[in-house]
Amino acid sequence: MGFYLSEHTSSLSEEKNRVDFSIDLDPVEKLHLLSQLYISQLKGLFVVKEKRQKATIIGEVRELSHQTLSIRTNEGYRLIEVADILEIRLWEEGVYD
Repeated sequence: MGFYLSEHTSSLSEEKNRVDFSIDLDPVEKLHLLSQLYISQLKGLFVVKEKRQKATIIGEVRELSHQTLSIRTNEGYRLIEVADILEIRLWEEGVYD
């Protein structure tokens, strides 16, 4: 019985550490939101897939194509695949700081 509990605990631990990469935005929605940020020159908050983990990037969309976008951040420029974007939000300075 102890072996079963140990295995069950390990399984729960693995599930807790698993990263969910489910994508709710379809490509058309992504490009629509990205183009709005690009045209308005507003900062966005982007959650992206990066090396089997989620990463958050904050910055302005400087270049945009159907496959990639360039984001200017405080640290420099980042080239991101549109397919790797999981979430897009408008960055509001006072809300997140």
